[in-house]
Amino acid sequence: PYPNDPNILLDPIDKSTKPEVTTTNENTEVTENNESTDQLINNQSFNPLTNTSLDNPLNTTTESPPILPKNYNGPINPNFYSQFEQKRLLVNFNDYELDNNSIIRQNATILSLVRNEELYDMLSSIQQVEDRFNGKFHYDWVFLNDKPFTDEFIKLTSSLCSGITRYGIIPHDHWSYPDFIDQDTAKKIREMKKFQNIPYWKSESYRHMCRFNSGFFYKHPILNDYQYYWRVEPNVFFNCNIVNDPFKFLVDNNKLYGFTIAMLEFSKTIPNLFKLTKEFFLKNDLIKKNYLPDINDSLLNFITDISKFENYDEIDVDKLNYNLCHFWSNFEIANLDLFRNELYESFFQYLDKSGGFFYERWGDAPVHTLAVAFMLRKDQVHIFQDISYRHTVAGTCPLNDQQLVDLKCSCNPELDWAWNSASSCNPLFVKVSNSEKPKDYDKYMQIKTDREQEKERSRLANVELKRKEARARAEMRKLQAEERRKKKEVFQQQIKEQRLSREKQRKQQQNEQNEQKD
Repeated sequence: PYPNDPNILLDPIDKSTKPEVTTTNENTEVTENNESTDQLINNQSFNPLTNTSLDNPLNTTTESPPILPKNYNGPINPNFYSQFEQKRLLVNFNDYELDNNSIIRQNATILSLVRNEELYDMLSSIQQVEDRFNGKFHYDWVFLNDKPFTDEFIKLTSSLCSGITRYGIIPHDHWSYPDFIDQDTAKKIREMKKFQNIPYWKSESYRHMCRFNSGFFYKHPILNDYQYYWRVEPNVFFNCNIVNDPFKFLVDNNKLYGFTIAMLEFSKTIPNLFKLTKEFFLKNDLIKKNYLPDINDSLLNFITDISKFENYDEIDVDKLNYNLCHFWSNFEIANLDLFRNELYESFFQYLDKSGGFFYERWGDAPVHTLAVAFMLRKDQVHIFQDISYRHTVAGTCPLNDQQLVDLKCSCNPELDWAWNSASSCNPLFVKVSNSEKPKDYDKYMQIKTDREQEKERSRLANVELKRKEARARAEMRKLQAEERRKKKEVFQQQIKEQRLSREKQRKQQQNEQNEQKD
């Protein structure tokens, strides 16, 4: 059921979707529970907080947080845990050679949505980030899970992180079916055979994850302590040192969103997403006039073609098509205010009530991208071309020879996916946003051109070789056929001669018999 009126969500935002943060004090009554986290995992009921140390009216922990380091200057209140915060481990910054006069941490955290069973892939990612970046800056690391983290997960991840580690449980309302979703219908759609070749189509948990990353992660009470986040997932790789603080870059340059890779989405996963997005942003005069940037400053040309329009009123909304480009959100660094506002919240609620997260297979990446393209100016979005990032099918490498040395890179720029793949939208973003191309872009594009030309020459040579081989085979078949013909003629001649010989013998015998009778 898709709502038809974009105006329905211009009323005040429903605050019930965002848990209120409650502090603890000496008079707070909590439920004592001495079970280990590992034992609690198998005791889950409907709500993931049941039977945990957070199973109390205030959803607060029974543990007292450790004392903060004397020189700590950050967002954490030492007197209480946040709601839904399972565990917090503090480090002593005095153990690190940290010059507070030269390195100033921003109000930011690294953020990972991760399951207990992804522990070792997560450890690999942590090691990458700590070795390449955070070992110098010691930013906090927030881990979120829809179930309590195991003792092993907490122990091993905290041992690798150089900053404060915080472990949060996702509120049940943020990771469950809303009451307007028909779960039987959703299940039937997931089981439809015609969609089974689409990645994650059958996955129920994937849909909950995408919905959470689209409309709830920034509402987790732990994140109330931060202004910026850097999303890091299990099994990702950073192939160059990150010597400049990307959080500080966003702050100093008034950027709200940063990414490394943009690519094309699977069209079958989002058949109605852009239709609803257009309706929300462009069929509502109040939004067009009061919330959207000037059309020439927007990023809409990154997701569709509006080059011939001077203002939003000229756009024929129904004829506007989505080119499927989206920021690959498994790496994103952003200001949480991008999501903490009435416009984005109304947009998410509008999408959510359509049911597309469950009746289709919307990812959070296109949702974030469409919001950014409509809501932000192009100068508020940044592509980190000096950060070498790789995950599953795609990866980047700086097209800058000096950076390859200075940043101690281990990637091959000639194989950079972002500038070589036909599925990449990075070149389009650089063009639309008027961003600078990498320093040695021309060199590596020439290498790419030479490689493609060599590949084409090799292909043509291979085609010609195959043609020659085909002609040779045809000639051989012709010779073989001629040889078979000659052999056949010889054979037929022999048969003919044998037949004549037998006929001659028969006549001779017949004559001899006639002479004897006479």
